Amino acid sequence: MRRSLRRATVVAEMQARELLRRRTAIVMLLALPLALYGALAGTSPQIASAAAGVGLGWSVAGAALFSVLASRRVDPRLVLVGFRPFELLLGRLLFLLAFSMVLVGAFSALISEVSNAAHPWVLALGIGLTTVVAVPLGLALAALLPRELEGTLALIGVVGIQLALPVTATLAAFLPLYGPLRLIEGSLANGGAVAVPSLHALGFAAGFLSLAVALWARRVRARAHVPVPVETP
Repeated sequence: MRRSLRRATVVAEMQARELLRRRTAIVMLLALPLALYGALAGTSPQIASAAAGVGLGWSVAGAALFSVLASRRVDPRLVLVGFRPFELLLGRLLFLLAFSMVLVGAFSALISEVSNAAHPWVLALGIGLTTVVAVPLGLALAALLPRELEGTLALIGVVGIQLALPVTATLAAFLPLYGPLRLIEGSLANGGAVAVPSLHALGFAAGFLSLAVALWARRVRARAHVPVPVETP
């Protein structure tokens, strides 16, 4: 277990260096949720805050998607030298979640102040669970659709449907960000259930992560064991 954690930490450090070199990407990660929140601020606090949460989820899911796709040629080599596929994804998961929590703290404080949240801790929980679901979602899409265009379009589809459906719609409960959005909207009004939306989000996160590990393990092992053609005389 300790060896796996050490290897995951190495992958997390590699991912941190890669992201810190991409300052434009960091700016865009911050700009999208802020833009959505600012654009909808004139409608209602619930709508604007929910859009900001979905925007932050889109940003970190996109970061997870491209972090895996960018390493699809490196990971088989790491598997050959002893890394396990789940350690590669665990390292990226740990870094992206830690990075996301910094953004969650900043956005929660901003939205709570501007929108005058009645329950700031529920707001922070909702925004935090948005990223907890979004990071495994990005990892799963990268393992399922190992091309940038297809993965990005799938992510746009999920986020677009999530934004279009109100949280009270029947189909909304079958979408991954339903739980976090319920918490965000409840934090700005009279509150509401906390345990059920939280379990809903954690269930989706666990499902996406399991899918990502299973698919990525199969993919990198297949690449690592590609037979070399031998010419016969």
